[in-house]
Amino acid sequence: MAKPLLERQVSLIEHLTSGTAIGGSAPEGIDRALLWVEARFSYAKRMEKINAVLPKTFELLGSRRDALVCAFIEGCPPTTLSRLENARQFYRFLISCWLREDPDPPYLRDVAACELACAEADADPERQTAHRVTSAERLDRGGFRRCPNVILQRCAYDVRPIFEAGPEKAVPVKRDTPLVIAIPPGADSPEVFEVVPTIFNLLAVLDDWTDPHALPAEPEFANLLADLTSRGLIEVRQ
Repeated sequence: MAKPLLERQVSLIEHLTSGTAIGGSAPEGIDRALLWVEARFSYAKRMEKINAVLPKTFELLGSRRDALVCAFIEGCPPTTLSRLENARQFYRFLISCWLREDPDPPYLRDVAACELACAEADADPERQTAHRVTSAERLDRGGFRRCPNVILQRCAYDVRPIFEAGPEKAVPVKRDTPLVIAIPPGADSPEVFEVVPTIFNLLAVLDDWTDPHALPAEPEFANLLADLTSRGLIEVRQ
C-alpha cells in the first residue's frame, strides 16, 4: 500500500538531511543523482551556518573535523533553519563527544563556548530582553541588572589570545579565567575580555532586576556600578 503524500514528503526530508543521502543512497522511485545533489546542497548550507558561528572551533578540530561532522550529520538531524540553533546543536554534540574523550587541543571546549556566547550576545537584543521579563519588571520598579546580551563564561584556559591573534598564533595558558562576552558601547561586534572574580560574581548575581536598596550604600560601590553601566555591562531602570 502506497504511503500518503505527506508521510512520503516527511520521509524524504528526513532522508535528505541524513548521512545516507549524502553517501548517495535514495528511496525507491527517486532519482539517486538528483537526490544526492540536493542532499549535498542541504548539507553544505547547514554546515556553512554552523561554521559562520564557530569558525575558530572548526579550525581547531583539525584532522578530526570530517569524522565529527559525519557523525553529527548522521546523529543530529536539523530541527530548524536558524543559524544560531544549528550551532548550538553542534556545540551540544561536541560536548557529548568530549564526555567520552577529552578535547584536543584541551582548550577547545572553552573556545567553542566563547564563540557560541559571542553569537548569542550578538543576537536580537529585543528577543533576549523579552525572554527575561520578570515579575519585578512588570511591577515597574527601579533597579539594576546585568544587560541581557552580556554573557559570563568561566573558562579553564585563558582563550582570549585565540580571539585576538587567531587559533594558529595563540597557545592559551591553563588557569581559571572569568570572562565576559559583551558588545561595548560604540562597538559593532562582541568582545571577549577578562574581569576580576569579584566583578564576575557581582555580574552573576545581577541576573535579574535587583532593588537598589538591597545593594551596599558605600560611595565606592555606587561608583563601581556607574563604571559597569558606562561599559554596557549593567543597565539601570529608574
